[in-house]
Amino acid sequence: LISTSDQRVRCVTMMKNFTKTLAFVAYLLHNACAVLPPTLPSWEPTYAMGMSTLSMQCNGSGWSDPTRGAEFGIISYDWSNSKEQWAKAQPMDCEERLLQQASMTKAANPATHTWVYRNVVKALPWFTSVREILDDPAYSGFFLKFDPDLAEPAMDRCAAENQTKCSLLYHDQMQTPAVPTPENPNPDGSCLDTGCNSGENPTGEYLFDHRNGTQLLTWLIDNHILSDTGVGHPDVDGMFMDDYWCSNLVCEDKPDTPGCPCNDPVQGATEVDANQQKDMGLSDEDIRDLYFAWDKNMGEIQQAILDAGGYTWSLMDGQNNANASPFLLTGDNCASTLRAACSSGSDWQTKAKLFGLTVEDNEPSQLDQDVAFFLLARGDYAWLGWGVWGMTWPFNPEPAHGELPPLPNGVPRPEMIDRDFGKPVDTEGFCEEVSEGVFRREWTSGTVELDCNAFVGTVPV
Repeated sequence: LISTSDQRVRCVTMMKNFTKTLAFVAYLLHNACAVLPPTLPSWEPTYAMGMSTLSMQCNGSGWSDPTRGAEFGIISYDWSNSKEQWAKAQPMDCEERLLQQASMTKAANPATHTWVYRNVVKALPWFTSVREILDDPAYSGFFLKFDPDLAEPAMDRCAAENQTKCSLLYHDQMQTPAVPTPENPNPDGSCLDTGCNSGENPTGEYLFDHRNGTQLLTWLIDNHILSDTGVGHPDVDGMFMDDYWCSNLVCEDKPDTPGCPCNDPVQGATEVDANQQKDMGLSDEDIRDLYFAWDKNMGEIQQAILDAGGYTWSLMDGQNNANASPFLLTGDNCASTLRAACSSGSDWQTKAKLFGLTVEDNEPSQLDQDVAFFLLARGDYAWLGWGVWGMTWPFNPEPAHGELPPLPNGVPRPEMIDRDFGKPVDTEGFCEEVSEGVFRREWTSGTVELDCNAFVGTVPV
């Protein structure tokens, strides 16, 4: 006979296993329509070196130089571009300024693929399309809310400069424009002394509730992604889609899920205050459901961009979620990486790839090796850029977010990355290891070689 206590233990164990099974089944069903795997763009590939370059650009003090931007094959403009101007606008007009920046660049070089920033995790009211529905109570179901039973959330419901301007919609103020104060004289974008004008709600980072279903998804695609300030405009060819949702429960069930473990800074929406879960009264199961809903909608949004002839950063290989990190060549990884790249059907040859120039003190420090590696390993869709996260080439007097020293004319592009190397001669598209650690590929302009033993690269002059 089994004791009553043993029966209870067995019952609880069975229920836990059943719950895990249901969660796993839900995961399998969800993955049938989740974020897309690495996918190639629909436009024709190019082997022109100059147009095989990429930069995510941002000049917080004003316009990025459109002539410099037009030198790149892909130029992606960040939301902080021209922040000095749009943070003071009445109301804020980041969305329109991004389009204007793209149009100026496209006018300088119609062949450049011009991209703009979007976020479908955070609802940012400095984008006009978002602000209009944040201010409309009919759309309140599109957004997550503060826990009504929480007396004092970690995030203030009201604007710092106006405690009568409040919102029940959850928002943090981590990366938001603000009125400068003695305690915070240099906020992330300075509003006028009279206050920030991003609509009727406080200026902050709000969050879309993707559990809303098809209504939110339809609005996002039609009014924020494929709109006449987005991919629906002839001057916008693509987007950098920022941020993502992360769930501890999902990470426990499938640790290799992109974004796991959740440490940016905690589970929930990335780059949002660490107290977000408590402030919104969300359970772990709620966050798991939000992750699944966001992931499904992101797949639909990516497909909509592709169907419209556009492209998005996260469809490049290794750029899951909001990553923007190129592969950097070193002496240690040189031979092993090229052996993989030169093999038949390798990801390097068949997927869209990002390559980075190794830089020191604002200068490429191994240009011959990096360009040789790029020409050896690249497939039809590949881009080379500044070798840091974001790949922002410092070509403005005030580089991205002030992270680099101001340069009057920016860092010029080396002649080598605008050189005409022609096309690969080999029809199979593979490089070859001609002796141990020495790799070669024939181009119409001559021979490209990289000796990983001596770490010496040679390209046609």
